[in-house]
Amino acid sequence: MKTPRIILIVLGVALLAFAPMLIVDSYKARKALQEYERMTALKLVIMEKVEAYEKVNGHYPDSLAVLSFTNSPREIEMASDLPKIRYRLTPSGYGVGWDGEYGYAR
Repeated sequence: MKTPRIILIVLGVALLAFAPMLIVDSYKARKALQEYERMTALKLVIMEKVEAYEKVNGHYPDSLAVLSFTNSPREIEMASDLPKIRYRLTPSGYGVGWDGEYGYAR
């Protein structure tokens, strides 16, 4: 009868040892998902503005600096992430991404 009790104790100790790692991994995954969602929303706003610029001017902008941003709460909230966005003209149009996405780097 002592063998099952020892197994339960070992399993309990193993669970206590690994539980913090699972909690930390869950937290990191949640934060990574929030970052991805935030940057994807910003990317979509940038793409809308690039497309609007192209409609008015007949060509895509050379840089994001020429785009106009409003003082809407949404755009004010996104302003701190603008430096993370990467924009470049391509032969077929343009590319928008952020550091780490699609191999974009500083």
